[in-house]
Amino acid sequence: MSAQSTSVTSMVQTALKPQLVLMVAKVYIPVLFPLTFLIALGSLELDALVGLPAFLPTPANYGIAAASFVFGAVLWIYTYEQLIHRGDGSPSPTAGRTQRLVTTGIYAHCRNPSIWGKLFGVLAVGFALNSFSFCFIILPIILTISLVEKVVRQEPQLIEIFGPEYETYRKEVPLFVPWKIFFRRN
Repeated sequence: MSAQSTSVTSMVQTALKPQLVLMVAKVYIPVLFPLTFLIALGSLELDALVGLPAFLPTPANYGIAAASFVFGAVLWIYTYEQLIHRGDGSPSPTAGRTQRLVTTGIYAHCRNPSIWGKLFGVLAVGFALNSFSFCFIILPIILTISLVEKVVRQEPQLIEIFGPEYETYRKEVPLFVPWKIFFRRN
């Protein structure tokens, strides 16, 4: 079996792990999915109220939405696959949390890479609806709130759990934007 098919197999197995299935069933399906669509409907109203036109040509917006969703889902599962396998646990504290701090792989570039997957997944809704306000006003506000929540609530917990190891990691790896990928030092 090739390394690529092993990786895909591992990601599919990860997506079906009880930790992720439980998290999706308890949080994503009953709360986040309906909330996303309510926000999207509100953004369509805002677009109409302010007079914002569709910003993508139809039907290209559907293809862009599908690509964004698939990319986001793959990235989200990939980040959680690393937490489950390298961190010996779950990405969710309610489902067992990771037992080891993950600082390699995608986590060597960004402390919260799953947010990128979620961002592209949610952007797919805005692209499908062709809503400018959803993609460029509302979603950036929600993203900012999510990142602030991570810093205020989650980082102190991680410092308490992983101690100086997390403090060092936090100093070396950016919260959200993987700057070192774009601006490598020689």
